[in-house]
Amino acid sequence: MKKYILASVCALMLSSTFISCDDFLDKQPLDQVSITTFWKTTKDADKALTAVYASLRNGTFSAVPAGGPCTELECLSDNAVTRSAHSAIQQGGINASTGGILDDMWTNSYKGIAAANYFLDNFDKIKDLYSEADFNKMKAEALFLRTFFYNELVVHYGDVPLMLTSAKMGDGYDKKIRTPRAEVVSQMLEDIDFAIKWLPNIAYTDGHAVQGSAVVLKCRILLNDQRYSDVAKLAGDYIHDPNNPFDLADDYAGIFFGKQENNPEIMFSVQFKAPDDFHALDQMVGSRMTIFPSFNLRASYEPNDPRIKMTMYEIGDPWPNNEKSGLFEEDGNKAEGLIPFTQLAFKKYVNPNVAVPKASTLSDQHIVKMRYADLLLMYAEAMFESGQGNDPLALKALNDVRQRPGVNMPVKPQLTREIIRNERRVELAYEGIRYYDIIRWDIAKDVIPTVQYDESGRMRKFDGNLWPIPQSQMDIMGDVWEQNAPWN
Repeated sequence: MKKYILASVCALMLSSTFISCDDFLDKQPLDQVSITTFWKTTKDADKALTAVYASLRNGTFSAVPAGGPCTELECLSDNAVTRSAHSAIQQGGINASTGGILDDMWTNSYKGIAAANYFLDNFDKIKDLYSEADFNKMKAEALFLRTFFYNELVVHYGDVPLMLTSAKMGDGYDKKIRTPRAEVVSQMLEDIDFAIKWLPNIAYTDGHAVQGSAVVLKCRILLNDQRYSDVAKLAGDYIHDPNNPFDLADDYAGIFFGKQENNPEIMFSVQFKAPDDFHALDQMVGSRMTIFPSFNLRASYEPNDPRIKMTMYEIGDPWPNNEKSGLFEEDGNKAEGLIPFTQLAFKKYVNPNVAVPKASTLSDQHIVKMRYADLLLMYAEAMFESGQGNDPLALKALNDVRQRPGVNMPVKPQLTREIIRNERRVELAYEGIRYYDIIRWDIAKDVIPTVQYDESGRMRKFDGNLWPIPQSQMDIMGDVWEQNAPWN
């Protein structure tokens, strides 16, 4: 029975690679995929690569029209509180059957890996149609995306099965062991180095990964292993290269709404385009308020930091969802949700002029996954942690972020671990970065229990740096896999 279940999973992983290939689907049913009829032209390759990018189009990694956006995962950290489907995580006591994001992260990551593997398995068939540079650029994009998904898996689950080719019936996947994390990371670094070599060093504009995107991803992988000297060298070389095409934007809020096109700071995003391609971010955040800032996040800002008003609503702020005063307050509230007990709501990403968004006004702004400020702060951290914190370039990187136009916070005279970590927190709030930071710093166990998650004063509980492998996967693999502690 287990083999039949696994065969179904393998078939799903294989078929999911064709979700975005509309023309191909019109001609070829999913259960009759024929490689011989598909891999003939450069258009076929474009469709297959588009399908890999489409693996980011879900509530785990970006957003979907009818569901919550990935920004709701900020509640995994101490930055946010939720009353959405993720509330089980903040209350603690998760297990392998909890479901929700604990299952979705696994499933959506492996769907993306399956799509990338399908592309990589077959792209050589039409290699002669490309120049070496163009062929390797497309291959580099697929490897970048596969590495992105594997990084998500190792952060959340630790050891995971390393699959570098498409799943095939009869290949013995019911015996596939969980690959040691170090081996997966080694493969990730090999792949991302190829991506850095062949992706163009140009500004990010059209949704396709560029060299800077791969540099950011490699820095994240290395930081997770505390390889600070390597990060300092990689990030520093890129930042100080005269051909570096990225810069800090002159409008902090515009990075997330209003000024995203050709934004010099965005290094990778999931892009959308109305009217046919949109999501529900405004509705889920700006009106329903299913996720909202914690007291802890608000307290982490320095006085008069203008990023406060560009990141969150506070009582008395202008707010279109109040028909009486036009202010953020419960009296006169016509939003779908009540103002949270923290009396705070997220504003980042939200159209500040839309009240109770409807289908005709849903969002099509891009979901930012990487930006230049993050790279600068990773560089500052890596320099400090590798004993180079007194280097003026390290301090400059942090102060450049603080003094960007429209923020203009006072310069810090020196780097400390506390200053660097807090700057990352306030600069990157509500961007899905904080959870990964507190896990790699191994402080989640300390900071998560300090977060109040409801009006009665109950505090959050933290279950551990790793999640359990979804029970559905454990059922398939039987005694081949050992569950993560403490659920084993």
